[in-house]
Parts: sequence; C-alpha cells; structure tokens
Amino acid sequence: MNYIDQGSALSRKVPNRKLTKKNSLFYQQSVLENEEFLQKYEKNVDQLQTVIEEPELKEVIQIRNEKFFQLLEQIIKVESSIKDFAKGYQKYGFIVSDNGITYREWAPNAQDLKLNDYSCTTDNGGNWEVFIPKDDDDNHQIVHGSTLTTNLNDLQRASVWSQVKNGDKAIFWNPDNKYELQQQQQKLQQQQQSKGLKMIKQRINELENIQGYNAILITQQVLMAVDVNQINPEELKKKIDELHQQGLQVLMEIDHQLLGKHLKNWDGSDYQYVREGSDQLDYGKWEVLRLLLSNLQFWIQEYQIDGFKFSNIDITEDIDVAVYLMLANDLIHDILPNGITIITNFEYPAICRYIKEGGLGFDLKVSQLQSKQYMSKTLYEIRADATRAEQLNALVFGQGVISDKKDNHFLLLESQLGWLENEFAEVNQIDFVIEVKRSKYTFLINLTNQDRTIQLNYKINQIFQQEGYKQTQIDENSIEIQIQSEQGLIIQ
Repeated sequence: MNYIDQGSALSRKVPNRKLTKKNSLFYQQSVLENEEFLQKYEKNVDQLQTVIEEPELKEVIQIRNEKFFQLLEQIIKVESSIKDFAKGYQKYGFIVSDNGITYREWAPNAQDLKLNDYSCTTDNGGNWEVFIPKDDDDNHQIVHGSTLTTNLNDLQRASVWSQVKNGDKAIFWNPDNKYELQQQQQKLQQQQQSKGLKMIKQRINELENIQGYNAILITQQVLMAVDVNQINPEELKKKIDELHQQGLQVLMEIDHQLLGKHLKNWDGSDYQYVREGSDQLDYGKWEVLRLLLSNLQFWIQEYQIDGFKFSNIDITEDIDVAVYLMLANDLIHDILPNGITIITNFEYPAICRYIKEGGLGFDLKVSQLQSKQYMSKTLYEIRADATRAEQLNALVFGQGVISDKKDNHFLLLESQLGWLENEFAEVNQIDFVIEVKRSKYTFLINLTNQDRTIQLNYKINQIFQQEGYKQTQIDENSIEIQIQSEQGLIIQ
C-alpha cells in the first residue's frame, strides 16, 4: 500500500481558502505575507541576524527556512495554525463527549480495525473511527479503568494516542472527580530566572522539592500516556501543582529514539511513523509531525509542563529534523513565551538563536565539558562522581546544570560563590590549565589526568581551597602553583 501524505492532499483541496481572523493568526489569503506573520518571522534571509553576523551560514539557513515556511504555510492552510494542528489529542484516541465516546486512529496499513469488539470505519486515507453512544441509562458503554485494545489485521495494539496505560495496555481514563490544576504555571512563567537553571532528574512518581535546585527534569512516559503503575494522572497533576506553588519548574525529557522504536511497525508496515527499514521517525510526514507536536502541546496544556529536553535526535544530516525542531520551538514558545527548550549539543548552525534570527529556537543546549569559551546558553550534566575540576567547569562556563544526585557538591560550591550567570568571562589557557577570570574570582581548572605547574604574574589575596595544590612564592607579584589532576582552585 502506498503512503498517503494527508497534508499535501488536504492543502491541495483548499488552494484559495481565505482564513478569517477568528480561526487563525494568519488570516489573509497569502498567509506568509500579512503583517502579523512578518512581525513574528523574517523571510528575507539577508536580514536574519545570524546571517548578518555569520554570512557563511547563509546557504544552510536559507535551505531550512524555505522548507520551514513551505510546511508552515501548508499547516496554516489546512489547520489554521500550528496550535490547531497540534491538537491531535483532541481528535485521535478516546474522545469523550456528552453523547458517547469516539475513537480515532491513523493506521494506513490496516485492512480492518476494531476497538475491543467495536468495528471501525475508514475514510480510505488511513484514518479509522467508531462512535460508541451512551446506553439507554445515559451511561458510557466503556467504564472508567477499562482496558482498550486496538485490533488491526492480526495485531493487538494500544492506541498511539492513549493518555493512560497500565504497562503496555491502553486504559480508558474518565474518573468522576478529576483534579483541576491551579494555574500556578502562568504565574511561574512570568518570573524571570535570576539564577542559572539548576535542574535535578527525578522519576515521575518520586517528584519532590530538593533544596538548591529550581527545576526538575522528568523522563517522558510513552508519548502522552501516563503509566498508572507509576502514578495516575490526577496524582501527577496534583504533584506538579505543588511543585509550581513552591517555585519550581517541571521539564520533560523526550527520547526520540525510544519513540521511534515504540512506533515502528505499529500498523504492521515499516513505513507508518518511521522511515522504511529503520527505527528513525520520519519527520517529514504530516501525521508524524502532528503526533510529535501534539505530544508537546498535550503535556503543556494537560499537565502544565514548563519545557522540554530533546534527546537522541540527530539533526546533522536531515533537514526534516531541523524543520520539526523549528516547528516545535515555535509552538512551545507561542504557548509558553518563557518556556524552556533544551537540546543535546551538536555542531550545527545557530541552534540557540531565535527563529526570527535564523536559528532553530532553542533556549539552552547540553554540552560535554569544554574549555574554549564562556557559553551563556549551555547546560552541563553533573554526574555523581564528577571531579572538582568538572564542577568548576560547569559553574564557570555554563548557564546551569542538570544533575541526578541530590547531595551534589556542586550546590555547596555554588552557594559559596553565588551564581555567575550574567558575568563576563575572560578565558585563557596556561600549560593545559584553564584560567577563567569571572566576577571577582579567578578559576584555575585542571581537567587533565596529570598534575600541572603554572606561574601566575599577579598578586593573590585568598585561595579558597586548602588541598589539591602547592604554591611557591617567586616574588611579590609572582607565584608558582602546582594543581593536582582533575582539581581546581578559586582565587580572589
């Protein structure tokens, strides 16, 4: 069976559609030319700030921007806006209404499809659905907590759009008393980060406020589904509310490699959500984009997640991936102007520049320890066994840390010095020792596995650490210091 690109098919049906201001930000026939659009985006590549500063990037930025705007126009023509496009969770899966329950699924390879014993019909474009009306007593025929199985061809599956699971089984979640979020997120989003982002990794069922951190990073469940074996949706909403009230932000890590493995062969084909013959998501497909973007909006709207870390996604050789990430950042920052997006560092142009400047739109990137320059949009991961040199490197060069350890020594170090986020840094290297002058301190960092001896030609008032180094006074203004391997000094 050939794959049907629904986006292309639908957009061809509405070539002259005129959008109204009621249903779209971009309401003129030429959606990429109206004033409101141009206030948000810059189409002229020569006017992009990144291209002005780094003209050698013009070609790669122009190619990806052209595809971004082409896809954006297609989305707007068909769905009115990215936010409407990303409301797939209100269309697919199990949709409860006053009259009954509607189930929809996209499965282009299915020859027949049932939800439990309820037979679905298809539009011959890959979409299947069934409406299950209430019974004569005005009760839903599917009760809260029931297991729901999608049967297609000879396969048994849990709906891709399941919002609750028990292990690998889809659960119909419709309790009488749902927890109502208290809108703490909006207040939290209005607060500017006065210090660097200090984020601790936690399990979704063990969320708690840890002193010294201002954010929590949780690993995503499978797409939109919360596993009731760990925590149920109402408990999770209540816990996030409590953390917001305590001033913490809650971010979610999305593992795209894991999603690709989960979605592979879902409808029995090897082309539905992934690229044929691989585990990699096909980021150029309409329904793949709808699912991934809906996943982001779902967690923001339903659980008030404050941002995302994008993991295991390779953008170096795939323009479709870059365009997806631009759409994702555009969506997230449209819903949450101060939301946080993070990506693992790649040698890729303008990752942390705004889309209107020619970038991908990320706020921060996670980098391996480095020593070349102060990077104000960089986070570092602090391991439990991080050396003092690695901790100093993270404090001095980046804008924050991600840690999986509660009693990290880094927090004590940071509390002693104060966060250095907005201070200019002067970086030098002296015989493999990194010298950083920042704020009122000078940091000497030896990331190597050998002891290093250097000479400093300035007067030292105070050295904070009493171990891990030896010093010899040469004259009044010169001193020779030996710094042990993987150690660092703080000088004032």
